[in-house]
Amino acid sequence: MPQDSPVISPTRTFQPHTWWHVLLYSSLEVALADVRKEIAFCRKVGVPIIGVIENMSGFVCPGCKTESQIFPATTGGAALMSEKLDCPFLGRVSLDPRVGQCCDEGKPFIETYPDTIVAKQYLDIVEQLKAFCAQ
Repeated sequence: MPQDSPVISPTRTFQPHTWWHVLLYSSLEVALADVRKEIAFCRKVGVPIIGVIENMSGFVCPGCKTESQIFPATTGGAALMSEKLDCPFLGRVSLDPRVGQCCDEGKPFIETYPDTIVAKQYLDIVEQLKAFCAQ
């Protein structure tokens, strides 16, 4: 998301209790600076935050299928930031080139590659979202 871009539309601002937010950011400090602002804004206008997800947390090699950290968190990443700001941390999602491929082909990634690192990460986050919605 470009810096200084509007995070929440005016419609959402006027109807804060009809919207919930899941914040998706990378572990890079510049992105975390933006999410801190977004959390402060949501709290100021009364928009509830379900939690934070760290995107691009690692990279899954298409050859060996192992995960590498290509954008290491220099300041603790989204998990530490979430803890400091008392905002739920929902998990991390790694880059996997097959996600883009599935999107291009109109295939559901989790069903196509159910035993992958990223599918498990998605499913862990989905379980937390389901638990939140059941409250």
